[in-house]
Amino acid sequence: MSLMEYMDEKIIELMNEKQEELARIFKENNGYEGTVRQDVQTDFIEINDEIIPFEEKSVLKDKVKLRLPETFIVMPPEIASLKYPSERRPNLIYTNESASINIAFNHTQSPLHDTNMEAFKKSMVQVIKKTQPLARWFEEGVRNVNGRNIGFCDFLAPALDVNIYNLLFFAELEGRALLCTFNCTEEEMKDWKPVAMGIMDSVKIVR
Repeated sequence: MSLMEYMDEKIIELMNEKQEELARIFKENNGYEGTVRQDVQTDFIEINDEIIPFEEKSVLKDKVKLRLPETFIVMPPEIASLKYPSERRPNLIYTNESASINIAFNHTQSPLHDTNMEAFKKSMVQVIKKTQPLARWFEEGVRNVNGRNIGFCDFLAPALDVNIYNLLFFAELEGRALLCTFNCTEEEMKDWKPVAMGIMDSVKIVR
């Protein structure tokens, strides 16, 4: 091995060690792996060469606030019944014009306390893994967001003709579990996953 090859190997080794150390510090400080998060606190975000205005919306009788695209509308009941055929469909669904990107809210009857978020997250992940055995998993964890613990997990799951990216996050609201689900197609995931994570980080539980 030449001196140059030896030096190249050492440089690569040091770079790998540095990346691992940075990832470890990042995870310790933030409580999750190093997924890029889009800051949605700004008025406008560029997504796939499109400028999208964001605003803070109040949902569920003003009990929850979060940042969403201004262009998202509440999904009409007839579309919701097609996309979510179960009678236990979410209480509220926001969607884009083509209904390919959605964020849904469901204030369930399941008891939940903020301090039990890790256990609740684990049980949710176990249930989803049983119902979605072919899903490709990315992350799971618990984050402190605006003074509240929020559990989350995200994965890519096969649907009828396309794979769907899902980010689920959970919070306590009035002693019960608030389930929020962001989903989009696999094709849109690259642009929208960081935005979905940013939306989760913007959640404020008002009551």
